[in-house]
Amino acid sequence: MTLRYAASSHPVMHDIESLVTGYLTAERDLVAAVDAAGGAVPLPDGRTVTVGRAEFDVLLGKRGNRAWVIIRKQAPMPARR
Repeated sequence: MTLRYAASSHPVMHDIESLVTGYLTAERDLVAAVDAAGGAVPLPDGRTVTVGRAEFDVLLGKRGNRAWVIIRKQAPMPARR
């Protein structure tokens, strides 16, 4: 069952589709903002926002790029033994 078919059959799927669209739009905007800020943005609570990137193969031989945000809590490294 494809998402298009499911969306026409179940109203909940339409909500999921719109949420995914909104999420991907917000993530793209956040990636652009982090890039514009120099690639790493510290948050007041100690987390840092960075951007991850990857290239992947798509059907029909085309290659695509994907960027996403990574939010990490800065934790102290354990002592070496």
